[in-house]
Amino acid sequence: MTTSRKNTWETYTKSWSETDPNKRMQLLKESLSPQCVYTDPNVQASGYENLSGYMTQFQKSAPGARFVTTEFVEHHDRSLVHWNMTDDKGKILGTGASFAVYGDDGRLLQMSGFFAAPGSR
Repeated sequence: MTTSRKNTWETYTKSWSETDPNKRMQLLKESLSPQCVYTDPNVQASGYENLSGYMTQFQKSAPGARFVTTEFVEHHDRSLVHWNMTDDKGKILGTGASFAVYGDDGRLLQMSGFFAAPGSR
């Protein structure tokens, strides 16, 4: 399976707004290695189940929110992404950046999200 890293990233991004757990798991399996590790200022989660659980919590705290990639750059097996978090009407709720490492099969191994934690501004 050969897909570009940007396509892999966008599949992963879609999983954050997918509310159906089965569809979300399919997106995660397409875009992430089973040994994936996700970190942000609030959590560190390993594997599909833990990350999917965190995504469910995110969706409860920000219903209808989704991530829109505004810049994607890559080299070797890494990418740096800038993004906006928007509501279901497209209003920007926040901005951030993510750093990622890809495995030999093209799926994500590590994802680190950077953004101001709520209440830190």
